[in-house]
Amino acid sequence: MNFIKNYENMKLRFIIVFVCIIAVFHINAQERDSIAPIRDNIGDLNASYIKNGQFPGAIMLPGTEVSLAIGGFIKAVGFYDTKYNQKNEIILPGTFIPSQFEEGQTYFGARSSRLFFDGRSTLGGVNVEGYFEMDFRGASGFTLRHAYLQLSNLKGQKLLMGQYWSLIMDLQTVAEGLVEPTLSGGGFSRHGQIRFTTPLSKSLTFSASLEEPNNSDLKGVDIIPVNKYPDVIGSISFDPSSAFHLSITGMYKPATYKNQSNGNLNTEGGWLTGAGIVFRPSERDKITLAGIYGAGASNYIMGTDGTSGYYDQTTMELQDESGFNCSYKHNWNEKFRSNIALGRFFGDEITNNPNPHIKTSTYGFINTYYQLNRYVNIGIEWVYSEKENYRGSNFNNNRFQFGIQVF
Repeated sequence: MNFIKNYENMKLRFIIVFVCIIAVFHINAQERDSIAPIRDNIGDLNASYIKNGQFPGAIMLPGTEVSLAIGGFIKAVGFYDTKYNQKNEIILPGTFIPSQFEEGQTYFGARSSRLFFDGRSTLGGVNVEGYFEMDFRGASGFTLRHAYLQLSNLKGQKLLMGQYWSLIMDLQTVAEGLVEPTLSGGGFSRHGQIRFTTPLSKSLTFSASLEEPNNSDLKGVDIIPVNKYPDVIGSISFDPSSAFHLSITGMYKPATYKNQSNGNLNTEGGWLTGAGIVFRPSERDKITLAGIYGAGASNYIMGTDGTSGYYDQTTMELQDESGFNCSYKHNWNEKFRSNIALGRFFGDEITNNPNPHIKTSTYGFINTYYQLNRYVNIGIEWVYSEKENYRGSNFNNNRFQFGIQVF
């Protein structure tokens, strides 16, 4: 018992020391600021300070030309669900099943906290960045969010390789949620990829990526999903001013599977198109609208149930999929800001699929944040989520949550 008690005390001391190390790096970085790391701002309540370069930056490693930033944030969340009883800080209405409902729950935790490492240098006129970020929501104790290497030149061209948000996403249209805004009806996924970005003019940018396939959303009888060919994505972004943004994306997904009965390898052409608009009518207001339409692309769309196609020993039928999400953000003053957002996914019936599968899912929220100081944000949020199935049960849940983020 003494051994267990001593072990727990050692763990507590380690956590305290670890947090102090991060804080020291932040303080030193402020005094010797050379660059401001651009961390993942999805679900980050202090994202505006990162963009403005006011958050602690990097230190120059002794004896090198490499700048290194170590940082992250601590986010504590508490919530009450009226029906959903899975202890998950993220709500995914497309995955709702009967065993997760009717009980409700109360939860307190800080698993959405993050840690990142950002290293940068310049070699022969080429900027080099290596980035690694994780949170603590995974079954093993943490989740790898991003890990990539990026090269950029003076022309504004960039080459990225590693795990990052999929190019199908328009990050500028993602609403500000308390934990992570998993709005139904939009592109939302992280993939291993190689991506090239180049400006075409002062206001026009083109990007293309080859992304790691994941055909586990193909279901059916006697088949094995095969990740043989990469998914291909292209994107055009138009930014004529700070008040307006437009993006158009397109993806081709060679969804491949093996027929166990005859050993044949088959490929179905999944695809997805998307568009996003951001409008800022004033310095205090931001309006976003995004939409998607495609077939067989569940692994790229938020709000699905992970089934994009079904094989009945004769044909593979892909699900036609569409959706939208929109949001409005208003800064009341220097301390208070609010967001309202709604997203909805629609899936056509897969006629040869005898199992329950998704028809629609909905995710909407209203929140308000109070900025205590540069490093502390306090927020409250109401989230409504709903799922309707073909050949199955329907579900809905209300979540009331409170959160504090430090750094």
